[in-house]
Amino acid sequence: MGKQFKVLKISSAWSLEKLRQKLEDTLNNVSKNGWEIVNVSFLDNTYTVFVTISK
Repeated sequence: MGKQFKVLKISSAWSLEKLRQKLEDTLNNVSKNGWEIVNVSFLDNTYTVFVTISK
């Protein structure tokens, strides 16, 4: 079986700082669980981030 990919959506309607904290926590958790971070994409003018991970 090849690599497994997942796309995670992280958002915060309150502030960029809250979004940064959520993103940092998510990146630490997925890497701790053996996932590789492939890409991090920010949407303009929104408090939303998409993270692509693989294992």
